Amino acid sequence: MKYLIEWKMKPKYRKDASKALENYKQPKELKTVFAAHNCVASHRGIAVFETDDAKLIHKTLSLLLDFMNFEVTPILPVLPE
Repeated sequence: MKYLIEWKMKPKYRKDASKALENYKQPKELKTVFAAHNCVASHRGIAVFETDDAKLIHKTLSLLLDFMNFEVTPILPVLPE
């Protein structure tokens, strides 16, 4: 299943979040469909990942939960692939 990941960085933790991202290692079981992008002039961003284990998304994002708020939404394609 594919998941849309949206985040809002807590502005006062920007440096801490950047430091935490240095330690980020994406699990092999989590496939990047649309790489992480930050919105210009804001503290928001998006990415799309694919995995068979939704718990893996929580485990992966847990490194940043103190610095960002996440919204994870399962998504399906509108058109056939």
